[in-house]
Amino acid sequence: MIRLYILIGFILIPFVTLGSGDSWAKILREGKGTVEVYWYPNNVIIENSLDIIDGIEHDLSLAFVDYLNKEYSVEIELKWIKTQSFDEVMSTVRTGTGGTFGASSISITPQRMKYLNFTEPYMADVAVLISNSELPVALTEEELTSILHNKTAISITNTTLVESLEKLRVRLGISFDITYVKNSGDIIDIISETPGSFGYVDIANFLVAIDNNTNVRRQFFHPVKLDGLAIIYPKNSDWTEPVNRYFKSGQFHRDKVRIITKYLGSNASEIIERISKSAEIGPLEEIVISNREKESQYERLIEAAKRDQNAERLTIILASIIFIIIIILALLYFLYWIKSKTTQKLVSQQKINEEANKRLRELNEEKNNLIQVLAHDLRSPLSNILGGAQIIESSETLSDDGKKLLGFILQSSEKMRAMIDKILDVDAIETGKHNLKIESLSLNDIVATVLKDNISRATSKKIKLISRLEDSIKVKADKVYLIQVMDNLVSNAIKYSTEGSNVEVAAVYDKSMVKVSVSDEGPGLTEEDKEKLFEKYQHLSAKPTQGETSIGLGLSIVKIFTERMGGEISYETELGKGTTFCISLNRG
Repeated sequence: MIRLYILIGFILIPFVTLGSGDSWAKILREGKGTVEVYWYPNNVIIENSLDIIDGIEHDLSLAFVDYLNKEYSVEIELKWIKTQSFDEVMSTVRTGTGGTFGASSISITPQRMKYLNFTEPYMADVAVLISNSELPVALTEEELTSILHNKTAISITNTTLVESLEKLRVRLGISFDITYVKNSGDIIDIISETPGSFGYVDIANFLVAIDNNTNVRRQFFHPVKLDGLAIIYPKNSDWTEPVNRYFKSGQFHRDKVRIITKYLGSNASEIIERISKSAEIGPLEEIVISNREKESQYERLIEAAKRDQNAERLTIILASIIFIIIIILALLYFLYWIKSKTTQKLVSQQKINEEANKRLRELNEEKNNLIQVLAHDLRSPLSNILGGAQIIESSETLSDDGKKLLGFILQSSEKMRAMIDKILDVDAIETGKHNLKIESLSLNDIVATVLKDNISRATSKKIKLISRLEDSIKVKADKVYLIQVMDNLVSNAIKYSTEGSNVEVAAVYDKSMVKVSVSDEGPGLTEEDKEKLFEKYQHLSAKPTQGETSIGLGLSIVKIFTERMGGEISYETELGKGTTFCISLNRG
């Protein structure tokens, strides 16, 4: 096995190395030149790699140079320079000139963009929370709090990974020590060897770890998604034009899919590509990742059962149960796939005629009913699995390995039951059957939470978030619904606002109601927009100012949730000057 190192970023520290690759102007003038790429290795092993730098970024850099040679009829030599640390990569590129690049899986952050140029991201920048396999998998946030409290976290200084741990500490209100290592490969190795330890790692390293049967498991709460991983070059470089031409081309997209698939496999490539297009790890992605985990766990269970000479009957039982769990996961994945395909078909057929549209809605309702019935029916065999496993636990004399395997069955079945409950809960919200909990809530606290969650997106567009609320404003509402409503309105305002503008949240008393408004300085709404404003799957004439994605559900959800809480929604708009959305709720 030859080692391939996936490279992770740290914080900038000055070094004396000076990058001096040839300028783009010189290469065009002379027809040839040299590009320098600075890199620092990370200790993550992938099977069947060719050599130490024959990795994702190495192959992508070769593809970039090959593209330029063909498009511009030049001869560019790619020179790789290994550094002593990631900080040296950052400082060398920052102070470098001409064709100086850094390839070390560097996270795109607003702070780094102040002094470095970034290419388009080649991979989603997602970190997941993992723990040693001796720690149980939490089914609720309360369980996660209890599991991690007073344990030991493993991380790297001055990285987004340790920043995520600090945010988790505050969010859960827990205490834990942090042990620091040199690179992200060490994080997985130490957690695998240390009972009671946990930490954040990027999704690519995690997928490699589960394939290598590493002694770690994923906790399903609080994944972290940043803007992506990219290659860097100096602010004063004249390489922006050829860089943008390649990294915004269809050839770049094809190259990155091919290269990621080469090193991480087709399943991992699909998972990473899906996550890169979404705002978070959604239910469909969770099922795909969980299925990948279950396949690896299944292989380990079979190997362990074969080593137990006195447990042949237990091997058959455990293998059958694991097979059923994998079938259930595949069925859940298939159900979500059907739902996604049916929705897409409904959207594409809306323009044909009203009768066809009506029929598609009927089919969609039948499909939702089928999903609900199947999800309910899945509970029965799952209960049988739990019951059988519990009987074995109480009546059988098991070896230590058998007890561990049985514990895994019980935990996996409980997790599956929680996933089914989540599917039923989503279906209840869509069909209007969700149980509301109307209570007196602090609007100030809700708004503060929503603005904090959106501050990163606003900062990246230099948008100022302004709150104009009187002290101690209370409303009668469902907490989950109200947070969703406010988050949709604020994130929409940011999405359609230009750089340097303001987004303002305000609230005033209006008799027995509280009128909450979210105002932006965007393009405003046309007459055509007003007619379809609160309908599902509608796209308005205005476009997100930085190409953000939208499926046209945000405002329809705001209207439905507001009305179910006994409130009303209205808006005021002027073309070229912005839009204000107002929701009126009962006073608390």
